[in-house]
Amino acid sequence: MAKKRGDFRDSVPVWFVLCAAFFLCAACGGDSGASSDPEEDEEISSAVDESHRFSGRSSSSRGFFYSSRHHSSSSRGSGRDTIADTILNVKSSSYKVSRVFLGDYIAPLFDSRNATTTAQVFDKNATSCKFALASDKGCTFSESGIEVSFDNFAFLDPSATGKISLSAIKQVSNEDSVGVDFFTHLQAVRASIHMERSTYASSSDPLKASLDAGAGDIWKSFDMDAPVGSKDSAGAMLALHMMIYEALLDKGATFLDSIANNIGTSGRWKSSSVPASIADLMILADAVDGYAGLRSKFAATNGANSGFEKHLQTFYQQELGVEACKASNANKILKVTNTHSRYAVTDISDYSKVKERFACNSAGKIFLVPDSLKDLYGLGTGKEGDVRVGGFTGNHYYTYEKGSWRTATALEKDSYFVLTSATSVFTDIKDVYEGIKPNERVIFVLRHAERGDDTSKGGTLTSNGKTQSSDVGKRLTKFSEDFVLGASEFLRAHQTVEYIARGRGQQFDIRDTFPELNDDWYIKNMDASEKAKSECGGGWELTSKYAYTGAYTTGANAAFYKLNERSVELIEDVLLAKYNDPSQRFIILSSHDKVMVPLVVYCTNFKVNLKKHDGGKWLNYLAGIAIIIDELGNRRYVPIKGLSSAYM
Repeated sequence: MAKKRGDFRDSVPVWFVLCAAFFLCAACGGDSGASSDPEEDEEISSAVDESHRFSGRSSSSRGFFYSSRHHSSSSRGSGRDTIADTILNVKSSSYKVSRVFLGDYIAPLFDSRNATTTAQVFDKNATSCKFALASDKGCTFSESGIEVSFDNFAFLDPSATGKISLSAIKQVSNEDSVGVDFFTHLQAVRASIHMERSTYASSSDPLKASLDAGAGDIWKSFDMDAPVGSKDSAGAMLALHMMIYEALLDKGATFLDSIANNIGTSGRWKSSSVPASIADLMILADAVDGYAGLRSKFAATNGANSGFEKHLQTFYQQELGVEACKASNANKILKVTNTHSRYAVTDISDYSKVKERFACNSAGKIFLVPDSLKDLYGLGTGKEGDVRVGGFTGNHYYTYEKGSWRTATALEKDSYFVLTSATSVFTDIKDVYEGIKPNERVIFVLRHAERGDDTSKGGTLTSNGKTQSSDVGKRLTKFSEDFVLGASEFLRAHQTVEYIARGRGQQFDIRDTFPELNDDWYIKNMDASEKAKSECGGGWELTSKYAYTGAYTTGANAAFYKLNERSVELIEDVLLAKYNDPSQRFIILSSHDKVMVPLVVYCTNFKVNLKKHDGGKWLNYLAGIAIIIDELGNRRYVPIKGLSSAYM
């Protein structure tokens, strides 16, 4: 490899290698990625140090290394000396450099506070020098080159720490000024590789050919044609600097080396994770504000309004594999196919790992899909009347109607809970209680225990009914939290939860009272109800016929409310409205058969057999329904039994 370098130097009459290292406030981090090009593996690992190796020759060589800490934001590439120009007069038989400046595309990113206009002149025979800049640390000049350091600067993120090195390779036969920026740095790395290989040793101007090839590698890697001299050159160059700038902000200063090390021959990236990282930033910036933020950051830079946007868009579209926005894909989720992207997903409705989604609007602009719309994009096409839960929120529900989805009503949402949890099997209350997950809470609503003959509000439980209740309580002790207690206005209902609490060994004097749990909750017209009871042959038969068939719910003198409407009202407007504190994990309430039969029939989607009107069974004491609520407010219903059987 050394022989190749020696041959190349002999063919170049005058050339200059410059590397400007700015010790800047920039975040550290980044990963260069793995090489996939075996032809370049040997050289690429140290490509960013190539200009250093060329500069490490004796004092009679034709190149040198220049390093500075810079704190000016007014350096320009115009050729005019400004406060940011570092004036050098370095003379030898082979080269002369009068000025080193920051290129137009990065100069405005520096802070010019505390800078002055004077710089000391020195030559190659000097060993040290002093620059008249505030808080300076001086400079040194040796066989390895010149190093100048300054304090009080701001670049990238002023709160971060790190180091950035910017390089340039240039012939100085006819020019004595050198500008450095992100492009020259990448070009120097690529040109160094071409020089190492003596790729263009037979060219009439090997250095120029190597630099041109390096530039071509860069533009192709960033999905742009070489723009030099074209009317679009300012926009392309600005786009390149914007991409690198944002990547360094996100990944840290060392990510510049990752970029340089991963640009391959003919625009091939050696690791697709590197361009994916940059493309992720560009698609997000476009979706958030159409690059308004970037435009503002680079407002003082040449070409800030030169059409850079199309280059950024082309880059992220190519590297992430996403469609360009157009009328035909309006309101369509853009799927990111590059698996190295932070936005790549296999299923666009799966938000477990990636929350962001991108889509196109009718104007052909990309936008970041708001949370309110993410649910809809994952629902797909349904059947008329279908109710589905949003894939993103996990607790918003939608109904398919006339070819589109709309927000579900309370009845429609609850019908989803009923359909997804419907079962004909009654589960023991102990098993349901012990199966409650840490993110769940439960409201048990039970028919009271065995009662006496007095069915008035003052009627009490039998001795056996009190024992039944206490035995249930003894089995509900897995968790230390006390149950919240509640009942209808009837004494036997209060006695039921009292003796359950006694069985658990917890307090029982504090109990909520719900008139809504009285036995007339579903009755709309008492006179009509009494008449219907005579027609049906009894109260049990009437209640079951109403629950299963919807009888006596129509007309001006309807005896009952609509089953689904009244049930949802009880669940949402009464019980969940009262018990909405997540810390109240266990609640047990007692009601009556004329409430519990319709409620259980509704919550199980008519699957349980309580068809007393049709020769079926009736609900036993201490049987009912468990309303289980998760942390998002989603519900499931489980029919429960406190005794050995749910039927009597």
